[in-house]
Amino acid sequence: MHFRDKSVTPIRVGLDQIGIVGLHAALKETDTLDPDDREAVADRMLEVLASSNYIPEGQVEAYRTAFWRESRRHRGRDFSAWYSELPVTVRGAPGEERDRFVALASAVLAAHELRPVFTLADGARDPELVIRDEVVASGPQNRASLDRAVRRTFSHW
Repeated sequence: MHFRDKSVTPIRVGLDQIGIVGLHAALKETDTLDPDDREAVADRMLEVLASSNYIPEGQVEAYRTAFWRESRRHRGRDFSAWYSELPVTVRGAPGEERDRFVALASAVLAAHELRPVFTLADGARDPELVIRDEVVASGPQNRASLDRAVRRTFSHW
């Protein structure tokens, strides 16, 4: 099925931000389905969107999860359980400062629909956030500065 609406909507598939053509029309196609039937909704979204979008064979499950998440968003339901997981390391001495840093990193990554899977490591004097073997931020941070650092890292992916 091809849609007249060729607008591109950005969604997160795994750790990648990609554009989907016809997402809004496909979401309307699922309005008659049971909103709690994940398999039926994801199947219908995949069926409708596959003709207008490239969906790599090895990433079908990641796309199904992304489509389910978008369906939840469309219906105004919580979709945080389907955020994409991101392995991250926080290095620093155990204690309140590192704990605050972890909580802040969790909040910033959640704003990008990512669920961090933390590894905590000693070694750094000030807390450091490491993503994909790159130190993204270190030292005392506020939400805005950590968000900027995370966004810069995304641009390298």
